[in-house]
Amino acid sequence: MGTLVFVVMLTVGAFAAGLWRGLHRERELTRTLGGRNEELQAARTELARLSSLDGLTQLATQQYFLEFLEKEWRRSLRDVTPISLIMIDLDHFKAYNDELGHEAGDNCLKRVAAAVRGAVGRPGDVVARYGGEEFVVVLGRTDSGGAATLATKLHAAVEALKLPHPASLAGNHVTISLGVATAVPSRGATWQEIELIAAAERALADAKHNGRNRIAHAEFSATPVS
Repeated sequence: MGTLVFVVMLTVGAFAAGLWRGLHRERELTRTLGGRNEELQAARTELARLSSLDGLTQLATQQYFLEFLEKEWRRSLRDVTPISLIMIDLDHFKAYNDELGHEAGDNCLKRVAAAVRGAVGRPGDVVARYGGEEFVVVLGRTDSGGAATLATKLHAAVEALKLPHPASLAGNHVTISLGVATAVPSRGATWQEIELIAAAERALADAKHNGRNRIAHAEFSATPVS
């Protein structure tokens, strides 16, 4: 009888030890997989962040700008608040590249991008590279007066760089032209329908047409274009 009890105790002990080892392995596996899932999520987040940045200037990409504008427009529509765009173009930039070379041109773009991003200030606003030497700023909850004030600040920030531009017809250093447009979304109207981007582009074209190195403001009706 004593031998039988001993055998049973050994069997139960072995089973319990095996069960403990199994549970321990399961906990270790869960921790390992959890850590790997966290690493995977972190990698996905970083990839999404990097994919939304322009490789040269580290500003947002044009695609991110369009997505952000859509979200900001919906928020402005809900809250009945104004939204503004500022389009920026480096004056005579092709001549800059032709005169000083593309490496200098890239460095110029990076310096100007950093100056613009630093001057914007508010974390909720987005600065994006819109084209080769064009940038755009999206300003939520910002009326035409606030946008005009910021445009002046952006212009001054680039002026302060004093980057030499021997081929410019607008000055002896790098300058920018800016176009500003503001709208208050109305029910049923998308930013595409009221042509908000087009309005800012027209203002920018006016600034360039009138001598560059200046700011122009769009005059348009924030109603859907038929």
